Amino acid sequence: MFQRVFGALGENPHYRVYWTGNQANTLVQQMQQVANGYLAYTLTDSAAALGVVAFAQSAPMLVFSPIGGVLADRLEKRKLLLWMQAVQCVVSLVIGVLVAINRIEYWHLVVTSAIQGMSFAVIGPTRQSWIPQLVSREDLTSALALNNAGMNASRVIGPSLAGILIAVPWFGVEGVYFLRVIAFVWVMVTLLQIPIRGEPELEGDATSGVDRMREFGMQLTSGLRYIWRHETLLSLFIFAVVTMLLGQSYQQLLPAYALGVFDVGAEGQGVMQAVVGVGGLVGSLSMAYLSQNPNRAKIQAYTGTALGVALMLFGLCSAFNWFLISLGALFLVGLTLDFNATINQTLIMLNADRALYGRVMSVYMMTWALSGFSASISGVLMDQFGGAVTMLLQGAILAVFVVLMASFNGGYRKIRNSIT
Repeated sequence: MFQRVFGALGENPHYRVYWTGNQANTLVQQMQQVANGYLAYTLTDSAAALGVVAFAQSAPMLVFSPIGGVLADRLEKRKLLLWMQAVQCVVSLVIGVLVAINRIEYWHLVVTSAIQGMSFAVIGPTRQSWIPQLVSREDLTSALALNNAGMNASRVIGPSLAGILIAVPWFGVEGVYFLRVIAFVWVMVTLLQIPIRGEPELEGDATSGVDRMREFGMQLTSGLRYIWRHETLLSLFIFAVVTMLLGQSYQQLLPAYALGVFDVGAEGQGVMQAVVGVGGLVGSLSMAYLSQNPNRAKIQAYTGTALGVALMLFGLCSAFNWFLISLGALFLVGLTLDFNATINQTLIMLNADRALYGRVMSVYMMTWALSGFSASISGVLMDQFGGAVTMLLQGAILAVFVVLMASFNGGYRKIRNSIT
């Protein structure tokens, strides 16, 4: 059992170094997510304001992800990651200093979230497209599941730790942002230990500056065109888009639920996000165990429906102020959402051309960005109609969509009925 779950970590030293380095950055990122939400809500006392911050991060991801995908396919991945994570480090330092000198304003969070979004648009496809160069095809599902498991372990530890540290007078919110410096140093040290630098799979043939610009322009849309013409990938991306729109946006609104609905403070917010992380960790490890299961697409349909039901349960808990029961609902949300995401991502990479991994994953990053757009709309709905109605509606629509998609969409039915 241990080998089936942790095979990619045990057998591949390069992936092991990559994985351990990534965890420090992800842990601080999750802590900073809590700090961002806490600051935005305390500065504005508005759920819609949380949605705007999420939108500010998501919009650049949507716009710049195609560029990030092309860069991931054309440049050395290790060098690209170091530069982009240096940008994130500087941005975190700026916010930390502004909080420390008591000059932080809401618009600062919006602007820096946009810069973070641009950097994520490059980091995401670069990291994801590097993994197939570090592991064998047989270990790809395990590697992706373990990558998500590490992220979810950070979601368990990070939010609860951030909630505690924010309440400590001598540490405070600014201390969370300053931790990014330590994380960046660790990431830099680990990345430099990997001899596989992530060289491009396919170099361009253009020689003149004009030809190179024309080729770059064509490659910006090549990922979208490739997916549009690929029936299997198109169905998987439709599934991903709707799941992100309806199933992911609740995360950006958790501060509003913690502070405005359940009234449990920053510590309660950290607990809620940590419980989501526990569920996601269980989902990731379960998917790693089932990495060789030929019925992954069928499992995805079942867990997608369960995700919608779990969101409805969370909405019901918020209607009656059942905080403890809501933690159980959030556990199920985290488990089913991560199970879904891991399966979807694996199926996409198994069906995509290796030379286009960066561009295909950049489009996948664009689907992540959609959760920010959805969060901005959900934030307005929450201010107008309450958190219960918002989650009940989103969960019901998602559950119905998954059932209809699995039953009637030709491309998805082909995936579901085949051995993948």
